[in-house]
Amino acid sequence: MSHHPYGARHVLRALTGLDFGLHVRIHRSGQRTIFTGADALSVEQLTAELAETISSLRVYSYPLRSNLERVTTALQHNVESGSWRFARRAALDLSGVLAQAGKQGAASRGLCVRGANAALRIADLCGREVR
Repeated sequence: MSHHPYGARHVLRALTGLDFGLHVRIHRSGQRTIFTGADALSVEQLTAELAETISSLRVYSYPLRSNLERVTTALQHNVESGSWRFARRAALDLSGVLAQAGKQGAASRGLCVRGANAALRIADLCGREVR
C-alpha cells in the first residue's frame, strides 16, 4: 500500500471542498467591453443593417421576395419618420416573413434566423420608443 499525498481520499476531500463555494468579489467598472455588439446600435442603424442583409439574401420564391421588399421598405420609412407603432408592426411582420422563408427553405435558414432575431430586436426598441 502506497502512501502518496494525492491518494483517492485527498483528491476526494479537495473536490468536495469546491461544493461549498468560494466567496468571490467582482469589481464592476463603468468601462464598456470591447465587443458590445448590436446592443450599442440605434434603431436606425439596426434597420439599415437588416435591410442590407435582406437585400443580399438569396430567395427562391418571387412572391416571398416581394413580401420581404415591401415589409422592409415599410419598416425603413416608418423608422425614418418616427412612426414607432407602425415601425414595430412592420418589424414583427418582417420577422414572421423571414421565419416563414427559413421554414420553407426558400432562403438560407441561418440568415433568416439572424434576420428574424434582428427584426424582433428592432420591434422591441420601437416598442420602447412608443412608451
